[in-house]
Amino acid sequence: MKSALPYLFLASAAVAFSPASLPPQRSISTNHVRVSPGFKQVKRSNNNVNSISKLPSTTTALSAAATTSARQFNAKKRVATFMAFMTGWADFLLFTKYKFFATMMTGNSMWMMSAIVDARFRDVAFYASVIASYIFGVGLFRRAELSYKEKALTGLFAPVVTTCFLLSDYLTMLNPACRWIPALMLAFSWGIINSVGSEVTGTLIFVVTGAMTRFSNMIVDRISRTAGRKKIPKEGLMMTLSVIGGFWLGAGWSVWLNKNAPQLTKYGVFSIIGVIYGSLFLYLDREQLGAWWSRKNGKLCEIDGDEVNCAEPEQ
Repeated sequence: MKSALPYLFLASAAVAFSPASLPPQRSISTNHVRVSPGFKQVKRSNNNVNSISKLPSTTTALSAAATTSARQFNAKKRVATFMAFMTGWADFLLFTKYKFFATMMTGNSMWMMSAIVDARFRDVAFYASVIASYIFGVGLFRRAELSYKEKALTGLFAPVVTTCFLLSDYLTMLNPACRWIPALMLAFSWGIINSVGSEVTGTLIFVVTGAMTRFSNMIVDRISRTAGRKKIPKEGLMMTLSVIGGFWLGAGWSVWLNKNAPQLTKYGVFSIIGVIYGSLFLYLDREQLGAWWSRKNGKLCEIDGDEVNCAEPEQ
């Protein structure tokens, strides 16, 4: 009986202060009333009713969390679209200039098997070394990720990737017939690039076939009664379409550039791509690297719409 007393007290208090039990509201002056520190009095509205701003509620916190989540997804989607565009741009160039793929190893594996059957052992060694170089790039990124975690991880690889791209272009300019060493450098770089893309966006930005497979499954699950006509997840759909659309745009841009600026395709284009990737890596790691361009009064600032949110940098 003793434990039930608090509940009876709460129930009686709720009834006493419910809207039904309160007397009709009257317009009263509050100039002499002392406001609690937990609230802040503001100007009187036109209906003569005082407005107060309450402390942050659970609803406000949930709304802020949802806004942050949406902002993070939009950032990931933009990065995924851009990196898929870069992959489409590079794929056509790699096939045209070096007759191999550095962004994915499926084509290289097929050509290596063809070279084995035809007993072209030099080509076998070439494609095998390209595949090994790509695997080494992925493994190096993974090893660094386990060792350094978030300590300027992508920023650590920005100069490495950019240097490899610049050297590949330089070696080709010295000797247009040279392709082995440039191919190894580019395959190694894309092992890192693809790993960064997967880590940042949470999707494989270089596998267009996989994106098309996910898109097809979403459509079938939506119209199929057997599958329960599942609702298409908006975020999953947008990310999938971003990868497909970005790759198509990049491939189209690469073909157009090759026709209208063939000299750039032969000399200099991979240097441009390398600088772009290096800049992207530094941008992705801007907070870990200090983000001096995003600071306001010594604090990191995230600009979103009309507001600027500043926070102390993490130690």
